[in-house]
Amino acid sequence: MAYLTEDEIATFRRDGVVHVPRAFPADLVPRAIAAVDDELQARYGDGVRASTGMTRRLYRDNEEFRTFAFESGLAGLAAQATGSDTIRLYFEQVFVKDPGTAEVFHWHQDNPFWPITGTQVCSTWVAMTDASVDSSALEFVRGSHAWGITFRPYFGGPTEVDKLNRVWPNFGSYVASFPDEIEVFEEHPDRFDVIGFDVEPGDALLFDYRIVHRSRGNGGSHRRVAVSWRWLGDDARWSPVPGADPVVSAADTWLEPGALITDDDAFPIAHQRHAALHSEELA
Repeated sequence: MAYLTEDEIATFRRDGVVHVPRAFPADLVPRAIAAVDDELQARYGDGVRASTGMTRRLYRDNEEFRTFAFESGLAGLAAQATGSDTIRLYFEQVFVKDPGTAEVFHWHQDNPFWPITGTQVCSTWVAMTDASVDSSALEFVRGSHAWGITFRPYFGGPTEVDKLNRVWPNFGSYVASFPDEIEVFEEHPDRFDVIGFDVEPGDALLFDYRIVHRSRGNGGSHRRVAVSWRWLGDDARWSPVPGADPVVSAADTWLEPGALITDDDAFPIAHQRHAALHSEELA
């Protein structure tokens, strides 16, 4: 199992994001790429796949993705970063951008989309191929997780509400309800510190779900493959609202709104501190 250094933990908590080289076991990287290819082939056939961010929660039916989630050690990194005793898996998400893909994931935070609240919620975005900012590695607004602001996600203006409502019920109306409009952060370097990372296969970008981030199109020469695992720490609570992401919905859990997340089926435990310590003692 990989471990964060004290400096990496401090960076995560101060900046909202930390680059963790070789966080994902090297022997699992080719298996992950093959599993992504198999999943996309099964879902989309040979059709064009410019971007595939809606391919997610695969661990429920896919043994390879279950191995990646529960045996890679990524959940342990999330526990260290957030200071949590228990880490639960929310879902994982596949992101693929072929070279020449112009599609941009605009500046956004993850917390407005999810029916989850808490301060110990994070993601590990793992590169399965080399990537730079120009080829669609993630960029972040340093420290924005600590601003206490939940921005209205970029969605193209009022005419887009009906279109987004067709993505899943009430999504567009929900997105439009946030009062604070997101800024064009890169146009104000005197006010905002935009940071990006070059990553190699197996590197993780570990980030707080409240931090503002984005990815550009893929201006590189090869396909960019990444998988992001979403983790829930000790203070995560179930907070469903109409229009929030239905990847896990009220029909999937017995939790009442506002309850700490304790549903082991909908949100399986991926790491527990005491179990990890016991395992180390046995070794």
